[in-house]
Amino acid sequence: MRAKALPFLILFLSITHCISHAAELNGPSKQSETISFETAGGLRQGFPEGFVFGTATSAYQVEGMADKDGRGPSIWDAFVKIPGIVANNATGEVSVDQYHRYK
Repeated sequence: MRAKALPFLILFLSITHCISHAAELNGPSKQSETISFETAGGLRQGFPEGFVFGTATSAYQVEGMADKDGRGPSIWDAFVKIPGIVANNATGEVSVDQYHRYK
């Protein structure tokens, strides 16, 4: 069994070696080391260094409109109706109104 696997191992190691040294053969990269995407006119200056921006969404935030046109309430529709669970007792009934805006 080992004798049959040896040619494949040698082939794998040879390909790995070639790929790892391909950059040396092609010379230095013409791309700059850093890429800047600052398009907001310096809006990031007000945030501390190392601050990481992020976004997220969920079906509950987008869908809204439980009990409309056959859509039943989800587990979250029931959960957020418990007083004190969500700040200001907010629900997702209005959300981003994707239910009516989707074409």
